[in-house]
Amino acid sequence: MDNFEERNRGYWNQRSHAYSSLRRKELSGPDRKAWETFLMERLPKGRPLHVLDAGTGPAFLAIILSLSGCTVTALDFSSDMLKEAAANAEREGASVSFAQGDVMNLPFPDDTFDAIVTRNVTWNLPDVPKAYGSWLRVLKKGGVLLNMDSNYGPLDFTAAAKLTKNAHHGVAERLIETCQELKDSIRISTHSRPAWDVERLQILGFSSVTLEEDIRPLVHLSKEWDYDPVPLFCIRAVKDRD
Repeated sequence: MDNFEERNRGYWNQRSHAYSSLRRKELSGPDRKAWETFLMERLPKGRPLHVLDAGTGPAFLAIILSLSGCTVTALDFSSDMLKEAAANAEREGASVSFAQGDVMNLPFPDDTFDAIVTRNVTWNLPDVPKAYGSWLRVLKKGGVLLNMDSNYGPLDFTAAAKLTKNAHHGVAERLIETCQELKDSIRISTHSRPAWDVERLQILGFSSVTLEEDIRPLVHLSKEWDYDPVPLFCIRAVKDRD
């Protein structure tokens, strides 16, 4: 295990309980229904879906999709986060199959999933093209990728954490510093996102790659906090049927 992976896993293990509490709060408010509507409008229609939540964290998307009628597999590399995810799913009455693994090298056969969803994950990966290639491999023909993320590269997490309504407010200073150091050490933080992601997905062979540059007005309806002070983009990419 390289130093980045070890430190990154350790960071999310330590963040798991507080991060899970934040997502449970989100599930209890108006954002839950907003996310459900947003996702179901963009996923394939007309058939039961097997969906992978890649980098599930506390299972926020996995829970919503399960309760919307999808068969959901949720994967994360953090064992502590998966414990939180399983507890959250049980609390919500959601049926989700959890697995521990690397989103950059998925442990699933080719052509397994009708859709992949991922939220705030790619900014944290040392090799995003590898992840995109792995996701393309496990999608069925005509399958849909929904990648929701932000361009965190230029963001100073230390400054953002001082904002009282920010998602990082209250996180221990040493953890915020670790997060900042990890972010600054990986290549994705130097790219012009999301334009870079769109181009990369097209190069890999995804078809019909479309971008929504900021979906916050659609899914961030709670007045209790402001999340992150940067746009949340959504890229929808389809695996070619040919």
